[in-house]
Amino acid sequence: MNAEFESANATNVAQIDMAGSNREATVTNIRDAKRKSPQLDSVTPFKKNCPSRNLLDTISDKWAVLILLSLENGPQRNGEIKDQVQGITPKMLTQRLGVLVEDGLVTRTSHAVVPPRVDYQLTDLGASVIEPCRAMYFWAVENIEQVEAYRSA
Repeated sequence: MNAEFESANATNVAQIDMAGSNREATVTNIRDAKRKSPQLDSVTPFKKNCPSRNLLDTISDKWAVLILLSLENGPQRNGEIKDQVQGITPKMLTQRLGVLVEDGLVTRTSHAVVPPRVDYQLTDLGASVIEPCRAMYFWAVENIEQVEAYRSA
């Protein structure tokens, strides 16, 4: 395990104030989390063969984060998601939705109507990842200027 995570002792709290709303995300260090959840001993993303790495890849993908956040307010059709997540190609949207459905984060419901209609909606599991996605989203919005300054230096 990474020594930085092993030696961490404090709980880190990040506060982001966006458009007058105060959002607080609490991240507990890995050691404390392992004490509370014994299953973390067998699932360790730091190990190269840990299956959770694929899930981390999925939920950290920029398109997946934006798709999940777009579904936060209820079911949407493919075109509605595409309109909200500007810049995503139809092929990428189809691929990402397929992975999110396969991983159980999103449901795909086909309606027997003409013209055909398909809705996508968060599952309970998908809804449980919204807070971390929202935290990444707001962190990116809050810090993009500083990151761009480093990039241009």
